[in-house]
Amino acid sequence: MYSVFFIFSLELLQTVLMLGFQIVKKNNSPFVHKTTSTVSFIFFIWLMFFCTFTLGKYPQEAIFWLLNWLNQLIGTFLSPGLLNDFITNGVVTGVGSVLAFLPNILILFFFMYIFEESGYLTHVAELLDSLMHKIGLHGNSVVPLLMGFGCNVPAILATKTIPEFKRRILTMLLIPFMSCSARLPVLVLLVGTFFPQYPILIIFGLYVFTILIAIITAIFLNKVFFKTPLDLTPVEVLPLRKPKLRKVLHLTWEAGYEYLKKIGTVVLIAMMAIWLLSNFPRQDDTYLARFGKSAQPVLSPLGFDWKMSVCLTTGLAAKEFIVGTMAILYNDEEIKSDNQQTGMRLKSSGAFTIPVTLSFLVFSLLYMPCIATIYTIKRESGSWRWALFSMAYSIALAWLMAFVVYNIAIEIQFFFL
Repeated sequence: MYSVFFIFSLELLQTVLMLGFQIVKKNNSPFVHKTTSTVSFIFFIWLMFFCTFTLGKYPQEAIFWLLNWLNQLIGTFLSPGLLNDFITNGVVTGVGSVLAFLPNILILFFFMYIFEESGYLTHVAELLDSLMHKIGLHGNSVVPLLMGFGCNVPAILATKTIPEFKRRILTMLLIPFMSCSARLPVLVLLVGTFFPQYPILIIFGLYVFTILIAIITAIFLNKVFFKTPLDLTPVEVLPLRKPKLRKVLHLTWEAGYEYLKKIGTVVLIAMMAIWLLSNFPRQDDTYLARFGKSAQPVLSPLGFDWKMSVCLTTGLAAKEFIVGTMAILYNDEEIKSDNQQTGMRLKSSGAFTIPVTLSFLVFSLLYMPCIATIYTIKRESGSWRWALFSMAYSIALAWLMAFVVYNIAIEIQFFFL
């Protein structure tokens, strides 16, 4: 069924692209007409979000059902106890909560590869070239920035195409503000749970918010660190072409395979470690609780409890860990027997109010990218200077923005009730 949907989506997108090409063919470039190019760009981004968050929930629900069935099956072979809890909540629930978002990841990458293989990204770069000049960048920074919505690491590697070194550095520093696919599970989980009436609007608004933060950051850094004349060489625009279905599906499968490989190795080990730290010593004050409570004073002004502090800390290694950590930490005894999904457990806990949820979303989208991204910045810039700056700047900015959003949301939360 979903392979049929992928094929249909590809054919639809190809048809729309080719139709747009024919409509504006009289211009020098198929997307030179400002109105046509802007409308088409907004439509394609909306289509990508709609398919990712609306259609992706159906296979996601099937995965959750399978995980619940697996936990029940384990319960028939193992009596309640420490081993049962470790397998069901530490392994199945922790790892499964990350695995459940694989359909959303696949759909997102599917559309990203369509844009890339069709040559459409270069037309977007041309469309946004004049805007990029105003914030101190060239149009050729657009493609790496858009790639950042898939994964920040290859996006930073793609900055090699930018000839000016300072523009490369500036682009690298902005890429972490592009919400990569690893942040997608956090978005889908929290927005789907607490804003079920208009999830796409909230998610789209959060993406726009992070882009605006990136623009403000670019203007600030350009005035402080990168005061050099901008190269105004025109962007090289590739002709639109029909993307090859086999190649798009192959690239999508590779992205999904890498996600599965991470789940089966890094995520599995991390979730097992988090379960152990959250259950030992066998008292109320576990190792993880001690750490979370020691970090809580810094994050409590944002509305976060100690469990949220732990979730964000594990997310420093990889953003996928946030959801897995939530699944383990918010699995209280009185809620366990209900066999609820992670979202319902969060709602039942009472810790996540509307202001807290918005604050947590903003912080998780803006704060330090994963360790792999930081290391890539160091390697591509040739120095730890910019990598450490990216860490410090993003964490400070995330705290400030989350604080502002939290306090504003307290005053206007009745709009969401």
